[in-house]
Amino acid sequence: MSTNAPVTDERLTPEARRSVVGGILSLFVDSFDIYLPALVLPAVMDYFEPDSMSATTKVTLVTVIFVVTLLGRPIGGPIFGNLADKIGRRRVTLITGVGFTVVTLLIGLMPGYATWGYGSIVGLILLRLIGGIFLGGGYAGPVPLAIERSPMRRRGLVGGVMAAGAPAAITLISIIQLVVLERFPDEELKSWGWRIPFFFGFLLGIAYIAYYSRVPEVDLKELKKSREGNRAPIFELFSRRNIRGFGQVFLLMTGMWFAAQVVLSFMPGLLVGVLHQNPSNVSTLEIVANVATIISMILAGVLGQRIGRRKLLLGCAVAITVGASLAYLVLVLLARSGAGFLPIAFVAFVLPNAPLGCLVVYLNERFGAGVRSSGYGSVYTLSLILPALYSVWITVLQTVMPYEYTAVVLIVLGGVLFFAGAWIGPETRGTVLLGAPAEPAASRADTASE
Repeated sequence: MSTNAPVTDERLTPEARRSVVGGILSLFVDSFDIYLPALVLPAVMDYFEPDSMSATTKVTLVTVIFVVTLLGRPIGGPIFGNLADKIGRRRVTLITGVGFTVVTLLIGLMPGYATWGYGSIVGLILLRLIGGIFLGGGYAGPVPLAIERSPMRRRGLVGGVMAAGAPAAITLISIIQLVVLERFPDEELKSWGWRIPFFFGFLLGIAYIAYYSRVPEVDLKELKKSREGNRAPIFELFSRRNIRGFGQVFLLMTGMWFAAQVVLSFMPGLLVGVLHQNPSNVSTLEIVANVATIISMILAGVLGQRIGRRKLLLGCAVAITVGASLAYLVLVLLARSGAGFLPIAFVAFVLPNAPLGCLVVYLNERFGAGVRSSGYGSVYTLSLILPALYSVWITVLQTVMPYEYTAVVLIVLGGVLFFAGAWIGPETRGTVLLGAPAEPAASRADTASE
């Protein structure tokens, strides 16, 4: 496929179709490998830890294993984003795909404390860090390439379906986990049953690599031509003409992740551990809410294509600030009183996550071709850092308010930041991503966007 001509019509060439399907698969496979250890390993951590270890230390280790992955992603995003703009999106996708696929297999083969002692825990933490770096880089190649090659009028649908890969992966992991937990006795689960989801993830990665090897590369000459001089893409990204645009989408994504992280990571533990709700009811909530999130992300992508992405994002910001925060407050009150909480928890879960279906496209439209992978990979992962420290902010907040209500502050903060980021940014619908013109008229005035 010639990438020198703008992709603006309704047709999907075979090359474009492979790129789009590859992008859709990428977020599914990436999310599967990100959340697999976080959902599976806590149930079998006794395999990696001595019996003499205190309960608080065990909880701390589980947290460390999760956090190192979050730390790895902001490292991998800028590094591999820069490489994708320099040596090609397809090539970097294959490099990162091989990286996190091998790491997934190695985790599944890890010996336990009885064999390696504390070395098993150290090895597990190192593998999660390395895996996080590759996973952070996994966003930088396939997603921009899929958006670039999508027909302009179908771009919103493609972005929505790609974003839906994340909740789809979490749903699949939850189903696999339930099957494994039910099929294996406790001893078999801790010795080898827990490895099955990781071997499945390895095979999934192999299939993804095999498919993406058939996706054609982007025109590297065009990417280089759109940059100033011979500067590395990552330096061009933070140059004077790009830094304001980067700051705008960084603010936007930080707000989104603040709200989303609270409901994804904090709310289930609060319901079970603090509000003493039935774990099976909470698990049911997570599965049903993730299915609803799949639908809502696709709808957000399609609606953003119809009414404009900026308008859609502003509406989502209001829904998060007002709707999600009120839903969370009602959720806590209902759970404390013993009333049914599932319907309102469903609302609190879905609203902060739905905008990602539009954001996947918006972020790529905010960067010029020569720095698009660097921009998307960097902002998507770097904006996670402060929200990922939600436990720190909640610890501080609980000194001045009841623990169960602290998350409301973070949801409102996320909604306000999200609104501010959307408000100061331009409309991007209609942007030509490959070939001139590089930007729609609405964004040319903002010198930071290209």
